[in-house]
Amino acid sequence: MLPGSRLRHARYRLGLTFRDVGRASYQLASLRGHADFIIHISRLAAIENQGAIPGLHKLYALAAIYHLNPLDILNWY
Repeated sequence: MLPGSRLRHARYRLGLTFRDVGRASYQLASLRGHADFIIHISRLAAIENQGAIPGLHKLYALAAIYHLNPLDILNWY
């Protein structure tokens, strides 16, 4: 299974929409004091559907939001 599909399944499992992930990433960015943790809807769509590879900050944000181990996501890529 492709990494983007795995991330989509993790999002579906939690019942999250793109907007939910975007809001959660803004909260995480605010807590961490770094805007690089923000995941815009268009970027999330590209990661899930077009095979875009998230940077480390985005990967960490996705792991935190989806309750996944960041190392597991790294291994998918």
